[in-house]
Amino acid sequence: GKNIRFGKNSSDRSNAFNFIRDERFCADPPRMIQRYISALFYFATKGDNWEESISWLSARHECEWRGITCNNKLVVTGIERDENSLAGTIPYEICDLPLLNTLDLDANKIGGTIPRRIGRCQNLQVFDIDTNLIIGSFPESIFDITGMIALDVDKNMMTGTLSNRFGNLEELKFLSIHSNQFKGRIPKSLGRLKNLGVAYLDNNNLTGLISNAICENVSSNGESTSNNLAELTADCRAPNPEVICDCCTAC
Repeated sequence: GKNIRFGKNSSDRSNAFNFIRDERFCADPPRMIQRYISALFYFATKGDNWEESISWLSARHECEWRGITCNNKLVVTGIERDENSLAGTIPYEICDLPLLNTLDLDANKIGGTIPRRIGRCQNLQVFDIDTNLIIGSFPESIFDITGMIALDVDKNMMTGTLSNRFGNLEELKFLSIHSNQFKGRIPKSLGRLKNLGVAYLDNNNLTGLISNAICENVSSNGESTSNNLAELTADCRAPNPEVICDCCTAC
């Protein structure tokens, strides 16, 4: 077959390719890609240093590698490896798992940025990477994942401003971005998220006024049936609040 060439700093991809080659694995292209990406995830997040890596890179079906979940057709739907000493970065090829709906990697030491092409993960519903070492801003493509339900990136080192395109995430129920270095205004478009129940925005460098469009969604003592936003936090503590918020449930 044709030679496969990798660019610079592609040792993780080379290792994943060599894993597939060395085990002489043969299957239809979707299955080959799935196994390759599963192996690549291991190498890209420094799997040799994980606290627990039972069955990873074994001859068993990748759906049996601990932390990978699949549907009844043995197609990967989730990767859950929280609190397991993962490091390295999230490989952009993760979105070549077409049915991936859960990526749960919180409480590790993963660095780098959120992959620029994360928006290709069109079935992603839970993106949980809090308590890591992630830098950079939200890539614009993330706002194309309109079925996202939970977006949890708190306790990282993320920067940049919050895009008005947050309003595209109409299914979002849980948003936690606290304890980062985001700056600028809190977008009014968050008020379009009628399903949002939790929004933790505090411990950042955000400023300005939380708009009425957002406050209108805040529930009153949990009694409202139409307003779902039960928890809203920002840096609004007196006497010198960075954010003016008349409806926050905590400052």
